[in-house]
Amino acid sequence: MNMWSLLERAFGWGGVIAYHGVGEKPLSPVMHVSPARLREQLELLRDRYSVVPLRDLVERWRRGGSTRGCVAITFDDAYAGVAVHALPILRELDLPATIFVASDHAARGATYWWDDVERQRLAHGSGPWSEAPGVVGLTPSPAADAAAMERVRSRVITRFAGRWPHELQAGGDTLWRSHDFGELTSLARDERIEFGVHTLSHPALPLLPYREQVAEMRDCLTLLRERLPRVLPVIAYPYGLYDRGTARAAVEAGMIAGLTMEGRATSDRPDPMVVPRIGGAEVRAAESLAWHLNRALRPALIIRNRGRHPRLPVDRPSRPTIGI
Repeated sequence: MNMWSLLERAFGWGGVIAYHGVGEKPLSPVMHVSPARLREQLELLRDRYSVVPLRDLVERWRRGGSTRGCVAITFDDAYAGVAVHALPILRELDLPATIFVASDHAARGATYWWDDVERQRLAHGSGPWSEAPGVVGLTPSPAADAAAMERVRSRVITRFAGRWPHELQAGGDTLWRSHDFGELTSLARDERIEFGVHTLSHPALPLLPYREQVAEMRDCLTLLRERLPRVLPVIAYPYGLYDRGTARAAVEAGMIAGLTMEGRATSDRPDPMVVPRIGGAEVRAAESLAWHLNRALRPALIIRNRGRHPRLPVDRPSRPTIGI
């Protein structure tokens, strides 16, 4: 018996996989995934695990049943590339999935600020970068590098509660935008697809007043149920961020489960309101995905992440600029 089999027998494995956008040449390989990489990962999940609808996992969590060997597939932000690239693969492999919808974005078919900013950053190459940093009150960066992008991200979350301080923009023909509600209605014709709550405006919930947190989740659920079938009262916390107050607000908003992003396998019987997910992205090989699903790694990942819960980013000042 090899090491992999021993770990499987000793610890079991399973959990929830979180994808975002799907398209050729992903803007952000640590977040999005190409169709080829997605197929590789989904084929591994089909072959090694029991891939079940998210609602089945939620029911097992709520009744205290075992989820050993079970995996659910989710897509956050309802990117338009899901219908174009992911749905054909899901149909071919006969796999269910849940799409989490940020309803303000779906109302407009809007792009997400982090993709718009990343596209702008990449267009600057290694040169100085002032546009996006200036919008959020940062001094220009000497280089449009990954560190500059992280400073913008941290500033948006910490100073603006995760919302870009300009109006949402419709995305047109790009796949790096939210489906609009008409497109989501078409997608819903496939009964493999369920939908979940990703709030109204995609904020960093722990940075909002408690009542606003409740409204962001409750009103999104109400709107989705008016427009779409098979809507689960399950929240995928935007940016994966929550605290105890957020979990309490989720319950008050009518949620029966809450999902975060923590890069570790869930326990066999997790707290349904704070269930970690593992990110499926271009940078992750299929075999790596399997290792992260194995619960044997959970203690090491908790140590690496410095705790069981995600940490809010720190708003660090820009580096000094010279000659800009």
